Amino acid sequence: MPSQRRRGASFRGVYCPDAFSVCLEDSVTETAEVFRRSPSITARGEYLVPAKPTEIKNRLTVVLDLDETLIYARQGPLYVRPGMETLMRFLADYCETIVWTSSKHRYADAVVAQIDTCGAVCHTVYRHRRWFNGTSATKELRLLGRDLETTIIVENTPDCCRGYERNAVLVEDYEGGELADHTLHMLLALLRDLVERHEKEGITVPEYIATTPRLSQQNVLTDKGTAMQAYCLRGVEDECAVPHSTVSKYLSASCDNLASAFPRPAQQQPRMRPGGSLGTRRQHARLQRIVY
Repeated sequence: MPSQRRRGASFRGVYCPDAFSVCLEDSVTETAEVFRRSPSITARGEYLVPAKPTEIKNRLTVVLDLDETLIYARQGPLYVRPGMETLMRFLADYCETIVWTSSKHRYADAVVAQIDTCGAVCHTVYRHRRWFNGTSATKELRLLGRDLETTIIVENTPDCCRGYERNAVLVEDYEGGELADHTLHMLLALLRDLVERHEKEGITVPEYIATTPRLSQQNVLTDKGTAMQAYCLRGVEDECAVPHSTVSKYLSASCDNLASAFPRPAQQQPRMRPGGSLGTRRQHARLQRIVY
């Protein structure tokens, strides 16, 4: 089973030292002074983050959601999704990485400091009036000032990707616990394949998402009860059943090798999607996240 990192009895003390005090609201000045990481919503121009530096201008931009996508921390310990360290090392070497979360900045920066030990994350976009109005948490990728042909977003909430389905990869919710979770391993394989094909063939993100067998296009329910089309990351079992790009050399293991590398616990049962069909699970995340 992939290892799972867990930090402390309560992660809240990391970003709110006084558990009984109220954390300050988001402000550009406070964010710059408290954590001194990369600029995060400090640009006062048209876009949320500074322009992509010249030295990495040819890299793909990977936008990552935080809660229930990479980690889980609801008034308790911080659970880190298995495979995080390997994913971050790859992103540091090959991509521009932006974390975009509807959580507040103290919490977001504290989590990023825990999961990113190699400096992969270039910017953090947190809850802020410039994009979050309290009722809609759609992440308008155009506000990043990046070319959408080279930008991909990884989310667990369909509503956050609305309007950018051609750039989005939807993953199962992560809620900690001890069940095996291979999502980040499969995501890493997808990103490696995408980076290689982008460099060799010039394939764009929308082209790749629409054609790769590593994703399946599905109708998913949104938090408003409506349906939308989304590209969902396939699981380990699905990987055994589909052909892979002849270009990619990163995930060529057979079904037997995959089964031995990623064993399923004896007591874990297949999860059912709404409607009764097996496939990518979607337990709908709440738009109104816990206020820290």
